[in-house]
Amino acid sequence: MTDRRTGRVTPPVRPLFSLLLLLLPALAGALTPEQELRRLELRQTAAKKEAWADPAWQKLLYYEKGLLGHYYSPSMKKDFFLAGWGSVNPRLEFEAETDGFFFDGPADDSPECRFPERYLRLRALLGLSEQEFPRRRCPAFEEWRSGLDVDSVSLLFAAGYLNNPSTLYGHTFLRLHKRGGQGADLLDYTINYAAVTEEKNGLLFALKGLVGAYPGEFATIPYYLKIQEYHNLENRDLWEFPLGLNPDEIDRLLRHTWELGKAAFPYRFFTRNCSWQLLPLLEVAKPGMDLTARFGLQVIPSDTAKAVLAASQSPEPVWRPSLWKTVEWKRSQLSPQEQDSVFRLARGDQKAELKKLDAYPPAAKAAVLEAAADYLNWRTCAGRIGKEELDARTDPLLAARAQLGRQNTFPGAPLRPPSVADAHESLRLGAGLVSLKDGPAYELQWRFAVQDLLDDPSGYLPDAALEMFGFRLRYEERYNRLYLKEGRLAHVLSLNPWDPWVRRPSWEISAGVEQAPETGRQSGEAAVWAMHAASGFAVSFDGPVRQLWYLMGQADSAFGTPLDPGWRAGAGLKAGLLAEKGPARFLAEARYISYALGDTRPLWAGSLGASLRLARDSSARVEYSWRGKVKEAGVYFHQFIFPP
Repeated sequence: MTDRRTGRVTPPVRPLFSLLLLLLPALAGALTPEQELRRLELRQTAAKKEAWADPAWQKLLYYEKGLLGHYYSPSMKKDFFLAGWGSVNPRLEFEAETDGFFFDGPADDSPECRFPERYLRLRALLGLSEQEFPRRRCPAFEEWRSGLDVDSVSLLFAAGYLNNPSTLYGHTFLRLHKRGGQGADLLDYTINYAAVTEEKNGLLFALKGLVGAYPGEFATIPYYLKIQEYHNLENRDLWEFPLGLNPDEIDRLLRHTWELGKAAFPYRFFTRNCSWQLLPLLEVAKPGMDLTARFGLQVIPSDTAKAVLAASQSPEPVWRPSLWKTVEWKRSQLSPQEQDSVFRLARGDQKAELKKLDAYPPAAKAAVLEAAADYLNWRTCAGRIGKEELDARTDPLLAARAQLGRQNTFPGAPLRPPSVADAHESLRLGAGLVSLKDGPAYELQWRFAVQDLLDDPSGYLPDAALEMFGFRLRYEERYNRLYLKEGRLAHVLSLNPWDPWVRRPSWEISAGVEQAPETGRQSGEAAVWAMHAASGFAVSFDGPVRQLWYLMGQADSAFGTPLDPGWRAGAGLKAGLLAEKGPARFLAEARYISYALGDTRPLWAGSLGASLRLARDSSARVEYSWRGKVKEAGVYFHQFIFPP
């Protein structure tokens, strides 16, 4: 059943289904004596085998063990179970499902048609023959499956997008390739799991997402809508990894996906998110993958993608560059004069510029017209112009391009960047030796995810920092003191090199505990809760050593007893340089903050750092920093590991 507004394809909703489930126990009274005896016999068989303890059947209902050893299923919808207490008692649920074999009503309302994969497992566990209990024909399910007509399945990874809190770490979903539809994206569908909410941004969205206040649901959505969302609107690259599922595995995947149309699970950003919920589905489709066991306290999409790829031995991925990346690549193939023509065709006096194009050779003129049309399309997807302006400016370009006939305009393709499979692991452990004025100190580090400016960005976002839950524990030998040097809740930095075609600002936000030695307190006794936000611009220079210079205005605040009167708020400037060549990276940064409220003592701070990538998952780093009158230098070793 397809929603014409959203394109969502979901199992049909049957208003009588919940009532029919409640009546299942009463159906026994309508059975013949022979059927009643057989029903009781099936329950006895299940009891002897303790069939409800079967791991494969429990996986289909998402049963987990609580702290006290009791089973429960996190599904938030009652329609996912047949027994009233089915969500917390596997035995009651199993017995209710055995009763479902005696259901006498419309096929599509039968438990077997609602849960086709579950009932195949029940038949195997109870040793039921199709002669005694013929498999039901399920018109609604069969129509849905035949409409998809899946030939193969791929895992898709959409790169992270820093401007949306729900997509900082990327997104994973499945693509269902239609039989005989190679190259026809409009025909394919996706299996997508996402939080059900109208909110997409803001602090409330982030907080509710942390505690699982939103329900997450599965849906089959046309692939072209996902392209529109990720590839065009949010300028995110798409990576496609073929999973190599055979026909039986594809059938299991579809049967269980149909069942999940009746389920909803608490959506949590860092644990039970879009990526994790795909893992049990794939485990059902391909038994033995054992993906969920690899994850403990935290899960991010890049890690789940790596786990799936490792388990499926996926062949070479397919890269689909974002719309902007395609425009940027085409621009790089043009001369400066041709680039100016594209810009004026899209944003200047188009009629005058079209006349100037007559002086261009046909191939160059065609390339300029194509690039200008693509640039206008990107500006529309990015919300910079409306549909009317797009049509008014694009129609003359397309008409002029049609007159030129076939031309060899943009041979080749954008250079493919490293994929998430090539990226370092997300969790970073570190150890370091620090030189202070009063003697040495030793440091241990732990960071949940995923990169700072000195980490190798291959497979992640370039020119960006995305740090969550980072901790630095320091021990000073002279004072025999162990303390928290830094406890960063979040740090997000996006350095966007200035581009007149895009005009995206650079920005930064950060929150966490840090030491403020400029207050005059001793090491370890100057902890404050600090938050800051910054915005500005960056300029990039390519060459033997790539350089990225940035300058931002920063608003800053802090709270803690080391401050007088316990807080401060102010603003200032922050400037920096990021340089990189091969495995080496260098970062210099300085800031000055003037506090107008609370503790008004100003802050001068800065740092110099250099890192060297030793291997994909290890690096060495040296740092020198000052904050007020306190200076320190350190040498660190970092190891990236898959999260436990």
